[in-house]
Amino acid sequence: MSRLLIGLSVGSGLEGVDAAAVQAAGVGLDLAPAVSATVRVAFPLTVRDFVRSAVPGAPPPTADATRNIAEAATHAVRHVLTRTGRSARDAFAAALLEPAHPVAPVAVPWAEVADRVAEHTGLTVVHAFRHRDRAAGGSGHPITAAADALLFRDPTSPRVLVHLGAVTGLLFVPAGGKLSGVAGFEAGPGNQLLDAVLYHGTRGKELVDAGGKRAVQGTCLEPLLARWLDHPHLTRTPPKAVHPEAFGRGFLLDTFEAARQLGATLPDLLCTATHLIARSVGAAARAWLPAATGPVLATGSGVRNGFLWQLVSQQFGGAVVERSEAAGVPAQARNAAAAAVLAALTCDGVAGNLSVLTGANGGRLLGHLAPGDGRNWAKVAAWVADQTGEYPRANRAA
Repeated sequence: MSRLLIGLSVGSGLEGVDAAAVQAAGVGLDLAPAVSATVRVAFPLTVRDFVRSAVPGAPPPTADATRNIAEAATHAVRHVLTRTGRSARDAFAAALLEPAHPVAPVAVPWAEVADRVAEHTGLTVVHAFRHRDRAAGGSGHPITAAADALLFRDPTSPRVLVHLGAVTGLLFVPAGGKLSGVAGFEAGPGNQLLDAVLYHGTRGKELVDAGGKRAVQGTCLEPLLARWLDHPHLTRTPPKAVHPEAFGRGFLLDTFEAARQLGATLPDLLCTATHLIARSVGAAARAWLPAATGPVLATGSGVRNGFLWQLVSQQFGGAVVERSEAAGVPAQARNAAAAAVLAALTCDGVAGNLSVLTGANGGRLLGHLAPGDGRNWAKVAAWVADQTGEYPRANRAA
């Protein structure tokens, strides 16, 4: 049987929601998912302005802001279904993957967002995937590893996935995609560091260095880069996830103090930070990932940064580095597609976390369910009851 699932993900910049329609044939670890359509829907300017003005200890969004976030997610579901030529009645379920590293200290009530999406689409929504892994002693990162392995597995060639998001992530998928051979972790800083340097360096006038145009005008400050490369996170052995403060405010203050002492310009800092991202990815891949002869696939919004792309590509020697579209998964919809697969695994009674990567005590069924309308919920509930008759299968992905 083949099921249509809709995955939703919200980036750490809280700028909008990505949606992916995933057609999944098979059950559990035998899933063969294929992405059939993707869309991105931006949040209203009022939501983005609220996020950008948030400070530590900021109150949660107003009811209007929460409703606007949910409406954007609902619109994304409808839009991606339209692109597939299907309706909500043809879909099995939806999934919502919340931001892993939100840029602002805003406590968005994601459970309410999921409830609102279920209310307005009629689809059961699986969400809060990281919560159960954390409850089992894990970090909740990388929570999509098992789903990524199913999405990107190739019968004959291993693959290395590089995620250029708020932080950088690495994942090795062996030929055939057997989960026991998957390795991955969060390598180091990413776009969030570049955006923070630019934002503070321009006193809030600029938010994103589009394409790396400012960074490429600078000079890499080698003494500063060498100091940064000794950062505790970069030298720590996996499993590991980037702590919110690892490259946060303290790191940023030290960065601008170093720039003052060196007489460096903002482009110099951006250039050096971009080199840091690329070097940390390359060093981590060489130190802790199995040797791979297959392609390197890049995902995340960082694929649009030409300077970062060039530096990351140099880290893999002669290996071909290409966007994940080459494997049928749009670079900016990887997390949305993975969310859909995680929802399928939960409904199939199979653990969605790889505890060896997250540090959890074992494999766990992930997520909370926000029931859809009566018809959809009856379908999902019947499926879950049928598939979870042998509940011990829940630990198969561990």
